[in-house]
This record gives sequence, C-alpha cells and structure tokens, in this order.
Amino acid sequence: MKNNYLIDITDKGNWLFPTNGYDKDGDVQEEQRTISMPEGPHKLYCFTDSLMHPAKDADPDAPVFLHEHHDGYETFFVESGGLDFYIDGKYCAVGPGSVIHIQPYQAHGMIFRDYTIYRGIFHDWNCADDSVATSLLEKHYPDAKKDPVFFDLLIKNIDMYMRERADFERAAPEDVQPVRNPDKPLARFDLDGVTMKMITARWENGGVKELWRAEMKKGFGAKWESYPTAQDLFYINKGLVRFKVYDEEFTAGENCLVKIPKYAPHSFVAEQDAVMYDIGGQTQWYSLLQDYASIRKYDPGRAKDPEVKAALKAKFGCKIAEISF
Repeated sequence: MKNNYLIDITDKGNWLFPTNGYDKDGDVQEEQRTISMPEGPHKLYCFTDSLMHPAKDADPDAPVFLHEHHDGYETFFVESGGLDFYIDGKYCAVGPGSVIHIQPYQAHGMIFRDYTIYRGIFHDWNCADDSVATSLLEKHYPDAKKDPVFFDLLIKNIDMYMRERADFERAAPEDVQPVRNPDKPLARFDLDGVTMKMITARWENGGVKELWRAEMKKGFGAKWESYPTAQDLFYINKGLVRFKVYDEEFTAGENCLVKIPKYAPHSFVAEQDAVMYDIGGQTQWYSLLQDYASIRKYDPGRAKDPEVKAALKAKFGCKIAEISF
C-alpha cells in the first residue's frame, strides 16, 4: 500500500508532470519530473528531480549563454555526474555532493559533462506551476517544446531572461560563492547526536527560509509538538530514518522525501548514521542555535532551564518538543 507521507524519488509512480527540455538541435537536454509541488504565498516545498544529458560540445571554450530570474530562488543538489557552472564572471567544475544556490538577478549557465542527477528546490518562482501545462501540452503535441515560438513564450512566462555570451575565468569551487560544499558550511553546530550545518542562509533566500543539513548519529531522534502549525519536507540523503506520523510508522532511506502536513504529530529516529535536509526551512535555526550556544557559554545554568529552552524555540519558530540520543 502506498504510504501517505513517504515519497521514493526513484519510483516513476511519484513523478508528477514529467517533461523534457531540448537543445537548439531538438535533442533531449533534460528529463525533468516534479516530485513535490509548490505551496503557499512563497511557493515553498517544491522539489524536482532531473536527469541532465551531457553536452554534445565538450570544448571548454564553447560559447556559454546565460539566463537569469528576477524573482525566483533555486537550489540544486548534484547527486551524480558533474557540470561546469558559470556565474559572476567565474566558472568551476561541480561534482557529486555539492549544492548550488542561485539568487535573483544572478545570470548563470551550466554545461553538463556527464549524465547527471540534478535535484532542485525552489521558492518565489512559478516555474514548477507551468510543469502541469507543459506536460499536458507534450502529451498532445510531443514536439511543442522544440518549436522556437513556443520556447519564447515559455521563458517569458516563467521569469527567465536570456543574456548574451560572456567571458569567464576558471576558479576553484570554493571561490565560487553559489557553490556550497557540505564539508565547509556557512555555519556548523555540534550537538549531542547531530551536527547541524547551514548550507544556505535566510538572508540568501529573501528572508523566507534556510537550508540545513542534519548529520545524525544512529539513535538520534526528535519529536514535534502535538499540532505543529507548519508542514515539514525532509530529504534523506544517506542512511535510514524511522518516522512516525500520526499512528503510521515507516522507514525512509536514501533518495526519499518525507512530506508531513501541518497539524500532524510526528517524530523520527535515525536507524543508522544518516544525513537529512530540512527542505521546508521555516525554523530560524541559525538564530536559535547561535543564541543557545551563547547561553551555554556565558550562562550555563540557564541552558539547563526547560523554560529557557522553550522560550528560545518559541521565539525562533522551532516546533520540536523533544530531542533524544
């Protein structure tokens, strides 16, 4: 029986509105499928899975044409393969395990050097909304996206603005600010049973959200308050995590999303060492963990006070009631 909250990204039954992108010669460039649709005023909780095809022209001096968005924020997980990423006058090779974060008005381009699993999360952008219509169009007119007239209409409708060819200098990935290495996060907090790593900050997302990576030891767990007022979306990147949502229990592994509706009591325990991303990103983890670290250092007695911890969680929107290890 299909689980109400567990989404296996590799299961074709979970691919919503599959659609293709094509190069100028009409060859498939991207096989994209929406896994979770955007929701709410900021179009949060959107998650896509793409198989990018390698470029036919492997010449590193081949022209790179850029595009930009004026509203949307994009974050990509490079899970396999690799690409050359062009932005802000620099380009670098990006390999598996890296995360790319692109903000509005950052003109950028990519050349994929191999078949690449490229998973995206977005907010404040209408691109995924259009996947419903384009998928239906392709069913009736399979070659519609190869039509230049339709392509011009499409990019205007999804806040995509084409730019001219530009020159770039090769750089190391660590010198290209939008490329994030989970081993070198923006911030890191080592807690009992879990290391919290900030991959993208709230100020890089228009104040709307943060992206955190939780590296959990086996046995680490968390339980939410009875009726959390925000939904959760978690991306399991490694290991096994046992969840309970209402009275339903299930195990999520690599290549899985767990989507939990608001008001639903839920909890989890890591059954193995595991890595999990908080895709919804509503908790102000950076402020909370900074303040908690400060209290532990300068006033350790307060750090043990349950009322102080409760006040911190309430102040920064954390709906977790208990943590165990």
